[in-house]
Amino acid sequence: MWQARSNAIVPLVLALASFGCGSEETRPAAPPAAAPAPPREAAAPAAEAPVPAPPAEAMEWKGALPSDFPGDVPQYPGSKVTSAQGTEDLGVAVTFDSPDGIDAVAKFYADSLAAMGWQTQTQQVEEGAMILADKEDRMLQAMIHSGGQGTLVDMIIARAQ
Repeated sequence: MWQARSNAIVPLVLALASFGCGSEETRPAAPPAAAPAPPREAAAPAAEAPVPAPPAEAMEWKGALPSDFPGDVPQYPGSKVTSAQGTEDLGVAVTFDSPDGIDAVAKFYADSLAAMGWQTQTQQVEEGAMILADKEDRMLQAMIHSGGQGTLVDMIIARAQ
């Protein structure tokens, strides 16, 4: 079950990460184009396939949680929101920054989420701790690791698929 939940989060992570991706790489100029071919008779237009709607743009909140952030997902006491972005369809990704240690922050989230009715699983990973949780039709993944003031919590909350 946890593997299926983790796999469902991957599209959200990729979609939200793509908003910050870019490249400064430059490429050499293409060789000059050959002279254009003489015009040909126009063929009857083929039936056009419908153009898919562009993906919804993620809203971004700096320094604050969105007004519709779930009430059953706690914010670590004394932590600051460094970024939050998301859409109604994709869910929300938020980063909290705390001066406290990884173990204290991970214990807080594991205990608090369980107390609020989330089914949780905590895994120790090389970078720190990962919490996987699900409740009703939602899932949550929190990666707790060193960074920022001391500890960063990268959290994703999305609808289960």
